Amino acid sequence: MLKKYLLSVLGPGIFLIGFGGSYLTLTLTQKPKAQTSITTPEPEPTQGPFEPIKTQDSYNVVLLGSGGEGHSGGTLNDSIIIVSVNSKDKKVALISIPRDLWVQGNRKINAEVMVNGFDGLKSTLQSITGLEIEKYISIDFGNLIKLIDELGGIEVDIPKTFDDYFYPIKGLENEICGMTGEEIADVHQKYSGFELEKQFTCRWEHIHFDKGIAKITGEEALKLARSRHGDSDFGRSARQFAILKGIANKISIDNIDETYKNLSKMVNADIDLKTVKDLASLFRNPSDYKINEVHLNSQNVLNDSRSSDGQYILIPKAGNFNFSEVKSFITEGN
Repeated sequence: MLKKYLLSVLGPGIFLIGFGGSYLTLTLTQKPKAQTSITTPEPEPTQGPFEPIKTQDSYNVVLLGSGGEGHSGGTLNDSIIIVSVNSKDKKVALISIPRDLWVQGNRKINAEVMVNGFDGLKSTLQSITGLEIEKYISIDFGNLIKLIDELGGIEVDIPKTFDDYFYPIKGLENEICGMTGEEIADVHQKYSGFELEKQFTCRWEHIHFDKGIAKITGEEALKLARSRHGDSDFGRSARQFAILKGIANKISIDNIDETYKNLSKMVNADIDLKTVKDLASLFRNPSDYKINEVHLNSQNVLNDSRSSDGQYILIPKAGNFNFSEVKSFITEGN
């Protein structure tokens, strides 16, 4: 019965799900809709407590990735994915929650752990998705790199060729790139936001990945998952899912106890060995399971918007803090 188990480790947008010797076929549930213009959300009344629907056939774990020490915004969650297992219908849904989603408290969801802790994030995710979030697993960039390198690298199927000419170089976030005080004042007068940041060329490097199968190191996996300028948010979450599969294919489950012991040194989690074994018992015949990818973005149930202080954010098409369409979209793909 312990052929397969669920033990997940997330890096910034990177995740680990081991289901034994095989990985289930991915089925995309993306349903594009027309792009909408940026709008400014109007304040709405705070909603009351939300009670998620509980079923004995489902189990939901949230996987989190953060920059950690030495990275800008190191305490913010760079990646948020819910793994939803339905043993009755033989389905597993990977639900990507965009870091820029605007939530109660007038902040992005990527700051929720910093403000309200992991339990606060689980509660917020429940109100957004309608799913009861039982456990969390979190990993930072450094441990993600360590994990993949200790596996000897991983093979990933990169969804599409892309270039990112503005991938941040760690440690150079505040470099002035040889500019004089006068030159710095000049670019600040001419530019703002990311256009201003781009003028400091020494802070960035160009990264390139070709479509198809590639063997990558931990550092390369981090760049592949974290890049925000090579393509859309949808492309970014698809790349993170590809890395998930690559990690899963390298994890040994011959000894669940030992595997759990080794991985637990690299993560912050409230999932214990008993839970891992309980999850393993769900998968009597793993080939019967189908994995669906659910990407929440402005091509389906969200709108591009701006906060009152000018931040780029995403809000529900149904209205600010109205997640009814989000819940329905997740149900369709779950």
